[in-house]
Amino acid sequence: MSRAALPGSAPITKPAGVPAPRPKPAAIAIDPVRLLRQNARGIVLTLVLGAVLGVILNYVFLYAYPIWSGTTFLEIQSQLEDAKDLNSKDLGTEEAVIRMSQTEVARLVSRDNIKLALANTDVQNTEWSKSSAFRDENNLFIIDEAATELELDLKAAHRRGTQIFYLSWKSHYPEDVPVVLNAVAQSYEKTMKAREDSRFANIITVYSENKKNLDTQITSKKQEIQTFVKNKNMTSLNESASENSRALEKLREGIALTTSDLSIARSRKIQAETKSKGGVSESDEDEREVDSDVVMQNLNRDFQDANHRYEATLARYGKEHNETKQLFAAKTSLADQVKKTREKILERNRLSDLRGAINRVTSLEELLKIQEGEFKKALVLSEDFTGNMAELGTLREQLSQAEEQRKSVAQTINDVSLARLRQESQRVNIVQTAIKPREITFPQLKFMIPGTAVLLCGFYILILFIREILDQRVKYPTDLMSMPGKILGVISDIADDPTKPKRAELIVLEGPESMMAENFRQCNAMISKGLALTNAKIILVMSPMPNSGTTTMVLNFGACDASLGRRTLIVGANLRRPGLAKGLGLDPTLPGLGDILNGANPADIRIDMGNSLHFIGAGAPSNRTFQLLNTEKMDAFLDWCHQNYDRVYLDAPPSVVAGEGLAMANKSDAAVMVVRAWQDQKGLVTKLAYQLMDSKCQFLGFVLNRAKNTAGGYFKKNAEAIAQYAEHTSAFQLPAAAKLKDEMSAKDQAKPSAT
Repeated sequence: MSRAALPGSAPITKPAGVPAPRPKPAAIAIDPVRLLRQNARGIVLTLVLGAVLGVILNYVFLYAYPIWSGTTFLEIQSQLEDAKDLNSKDLGTEEAVIRMSQTEVARLVSRDNIKLALANTDVQNTEWSKSSAFRDENNLFIIDEAATELELDLKAAHRRGTQIFYLSWKSHYPEDVPVVLNAVAQSYEKTMKAREDSRFANIITVYSENKKNLDTQITSKKQEIQTFVKNKNMTSLNESASENSRALEKLREGIALTTSDLSIARSRKIQAETKSKGGVSESDEDEREVDSDVVMQNLNRDFQDANHRYEATLARYGKEHNETKQLFAAKTSLADQVKKTREKILERNRLSDLRGAINRVTSLEELLKIQEGEFKKALVLSEDFTGNMAELGTLREQLSQAEEQRKSVAQTINDVSLARLRQESQRVNIVQTAIKPREITFPQLKFMIPGTAVLLCGFYILILFIREILDQRVKYPTDLMSMPGKILGVISDIADDPTKPKRAELIVLEGPESMMAENFRQCNAMISKGLALTNAKIILVMSPMPNSGTTTMVLNFGACDASLGRRTLIVGANLRRPGLAKGLGLDPTLPGLGDILNGANPADIRIDMGNSLHFIGAGAPSNRTFQLLNTEKMDAFLDWCHQNYDRVYLDAPPSVVAGEGLAMANKSDAAVMVVRAWQDQKGLVTKLAYQLMDSKCQFLGFVLNRAKNTAGGYFKKNAEAIAQYAEHTSAFQLPAAAKLKDEMSAKDQAKPSAT
């Protein structure tokens, strides 16, 4: 009869839903903090050993391979813009300084400069130069070989943010360091000084040639000016120029005055002609001129006298008196005479003015012609003189320019000479020569001790990480997170339990207050939770490899269920290497599962351990036929278990060494895999997990056994909290458990278990 056909039983099936996809292989994850904390003691020991080794190596190298070093510093001088400047100009940007420094560094460590330094007898007498590598068969110094060696050993670089660059060298002999470094620096300085001297000499030569050519031009130009002055008869240049200017000015003024007078005379001539023709009335000036005539004055006086007499007579005698009439006739006659005389004088004056105006115009025109002729002659002479003066001025300007150029060239030569004498003219200057080293460069205790310690410690840590990467064992719960299935719980190592229990097989009963007992109870709760939705009762407990702790799991899980009042049966299904009976302190040869599969009645074989906990061992050795585990007899036994118990735990053999474990998985209701920390390989655990998932049972998950609670490990602080909390807890005093504990302790040898 199958379990599905049993009365009152529900069918055993896996939880409904889509099967969980198989996860992809996860990348190797390393917790560096945990790894370092777990190996903190080894790291500290490595540091101490490294420090001791550093002291030993320091004295070994001090005797066998000492190194002394020295440095000489050189500065790139700021250049002068002018020889008279008090301060030199800035070198420019940081990039420009770096570029110049790199150029000078290349020149400093160039092979030519090194060979020049090696030609120094002081260098050839150093201990370094006496090496056989630099001597021929006649013990003569080979400069080329030594130069090749120095090219590799000399170090030169620029100090960023400054105009300083340096040259350093290391040697086994402290006396040789300043000799070689100063020789290289001095040869470089001599080379640079010779280059600068050559540059200044070339500059002075060019300017001297230019000055000589300018002197020749100046002499030739002076002779040309003298010849020109002599040929043009320009003996008194300033007086001639003044006389010509005064003559032209005087002629110009005379022409202007004559032209003005001629214009006035022509106007008067036109006016006189108009008057003579009667076209214009007499002006007041003409009348005054007529009145000023003597004849007109006499006539006007006579007319006035006659008029006075007439008026007097008229007033005395009246108009009709003869004398009045005679005087009136005389006055009238005089008036006509005055009028006629005035007309004659006016006509005479008109003719006189016309003749005077014509004569004036004629004389002024002749004078103007003479003046203009004289002006033209003077102007031609002035233009010739001006042309000669302009040409002479050009010659003098050319002479002045040549003299200015000669003065400038002479000043430049003086400036170059003055600049050469100033210290700033040197492009590079040695600011600090090398001295004999006062302190050894290598080895030094202050570097050897920490350096060797850190190096050895780093090598040790590197080995730890490499070992951690290559180690594919399951060590921590995080290693199980990338595998199919849940993590049901973690059972710590017995040595890490603060309560110091003697053994782990029945710790739930013997030490309920211990941390391990709490771990088992938590795992049992997770198993019960996974079985809550099914009618599963038979649980297969198996592992990939031997010594994983399945027997301990079965014993403690069964004790947990029994303490909860469940009828629990623990079955030793490992017929190859049974261990349940030994864990309970019973005889391993007692009848058991092997006998049941050979026909014995299970009810007669089972052993009541008390408190609803029953036990069936592997059976007599002669009846342990493990091939029967995959037969109908095994099915019948499991059906009997299902009818009579609430929870059945099967202690199965490891899957790697026994194939019947997986066969029993297809007959069980659920399966739990026990993984031994620091033993089972990840690939093997994953493979078994997939096999259990593909079987007919429900794969509940993993239980990680004997996890180490070292620094950074699992439950490090939880273990202490569990132990402290359980110290004053009275809930662990279960009567049935205490009774079973007393029964078991009588048979216990009190030996710590390694399971």
